[in-house]
Amino acid sequence: MGGQHTERLQQTGRGLIWLGYSLCCVWLALALAWWLYARIDYSYPLWYDVLDIDRHIAEYAPHNARKPGFAQLPPEQHYQAFAQISRAVHDNGKGLGEIVYRGPGGRDIPLLDRDERVHLEDVARLLRLGGYASLIALLGWVPLALALARTGLPGWRARLAGAALMASPVGLWLLVSGPKAVFYQFHIWLFPPENPWFFYWEESLMSTLMKAPYLFGGIAVVLAVAAVLMTPLWYVTGRALARRFGGAHA
Repeated sequence: MGGQHTERLQQTGRGLIWLGYSLCCVWLALALAWWLYARIDYSYPLWYDVLDIDRHIAEYAPHNARKPGFAQLPPEQHYQAFAQISRAVHDNGKGLGEIVYRGPGGRDIPLLDRDERVHLEDVARLLRLGGYASLIALLGWVPLALALARTGLPGWRARLAGAALMASPVGLWLLVSGPKAVFYQFHIWLFPPENPWFFYWEESLMSTLMKAPYLFGGIAVVLAVAAVLMTPLWYVTGRALARRFGGAHA
């Protein structure tokens, strides 16, 4: 009886270590995909064409009387505006207030209102926290791989159940509620309630420029596919490092 209890504890330990290691690999894959995609401004010019953002801007930007002339700008200046926002957000929000476009009469008009800048600063803060989480995951990646090498892998049924445990809740939520509802709920959870995060297209050049939330949906698909492709690389590399550092069962 005691031996069976010990065996169950060992199996549980192996399962938890494997689950922790797998979660590290998924997070690191997503973080790397995000970092790489941000370097090319999330391929905004491609999405500009795919989502007909030019027509979207032409339809909604003229309703924003406080920000005239944005719809008349060429696509290249729309690309530049998005790139400036993206780079500022990835630089702790620095420079958001300095983003302008050339309006009627040649005058410079600030692209972002105060509420939009506050929201983007919240996004920058969230990305910074994500960076800290990625550093923690990176620091735990090899030690967890070494621990898994010492304990051995759990059975395939346990691994399958662990994978289902990781994927099923979000998958079911997306299926039942829909991507837009999930997107909005994450905003409610992640951003301070006193700071606005919903902006109408007619009132926000930021929201119009991004055709929110549709652009974010496209970006999320790219990141998810990239993470799925890169997770096995992190998994195999970590196991290989564990073998090199003396993991007998890796």
